[in-house]
Amino acid sequence: MKVGETYSLPNVNFIGGRHVWFPKGNKVLIQLADVLKNNPSFEVELQGHICCDYDHFDGEDLDLKTFNLSWTRAHAIREFLEKQGIDSRRIKVTGMGHLNPVVYPERTEEDMIKNRRVEIVVRKK
Repeated sequence: MKVGETYSLPNVNFIGGRHVWFPKGNKVLIQLADVLKNNPSFEVELQGHICCDYDHFDGEDLDLKTFNLSWTRAHAIREFLEKQGIDSRRIKVTGMGHLNPVVYPERTEEDMIKNRRVEIVVRKK
């Protein structure tokens, strides 16, 4: 992993309108926690993304009734990593809104799911 590079978290995708990821992402998140545990000098940025809401910069989090869904998705991953023993000072959280979609235009639900994601940027090694 290189400083400044952006990496996808395969299978870490979210339910529409929520900051809850699908269970198939758990394995990847546990692997990420292990990488961070084994490399205590690593600092990362988690960048949350949404799909399909082009009328606003960010989407509504239906659970929290806020319009910062991309941020709450990244924050949910941060909370998961904290529970795995990772110091929160090593994790920056950023909401990217609908910028940088993986798939555009979104034509299917599968396309939308691909865009509902969190990516990781290595800030320090």
